[in-house]
Amino acid sequence: MDASVLDALIGLIGVAAGGGAACGGVVYQQRHGTRAADTARRRGEAVAAAERILAELLTTQQHLRQGFHDVAEDERQEYFRVLRRHHATVQLYAQWLPDAQLRDRLSTNALYVQIGPLGDQRSDAQRRVEGMALCTDSISCLGSYLRSEAVPHRDNSTSELLARWPEGREFHTFIFAERQSEGDLHGSSLD
Repeated sequence: MDASVLDALIGLIGVAAGGGAACGGVVYQQRHGTRAADTARRRGEAVAAAERILAELLTTQQHLRQGFHDVAEDERQEYFRVLRRHHATVQLYAQWLPDAQLRDRLSTNALYVQIGPLGDQRSDAQRRVEGMALCTDSISCLGSYLRSEAVPHRDNSTSELLARWPEGREFHTFIFAERQSEGDLHGSSLD
């Protein structure tokens, strides 16, 4: 074989290999860019959901601080409507959060803010204070998530609060409730 033909053949193989490597690099870069964009989109959705949950928690805390004493009946109904809606809203937006432990913690806290065990003897003020503590625990968890930190451990008082009604942890789905009076909201079972 002539040396010039051999040089041309080697050159052609080199061009083909270089072109293939360039095309492969472009495909890899596009796939990597698509994955990075998808990860950024999911993180953006999760952050938006966390911010929506934070807004809901702050609204719930405000309603718990105000209570329903010395208010008109329509304001009283609004108070209970917000508490019933709280659990559903948190559970809905928590689905965008990638951390299963965080989702479970937020759902449990929201549930315990809304309801209590059968025959609950706590005063209204005590229920409201404990509900605000559960909201604070959820806010702390979301803050840790937004800072990309691990979910913090529950403090002793919150753990004791949840331990009073261990069977309540099994109710992790949405709760449909008819209109209820103050006594029914915290003192009824879910059966």
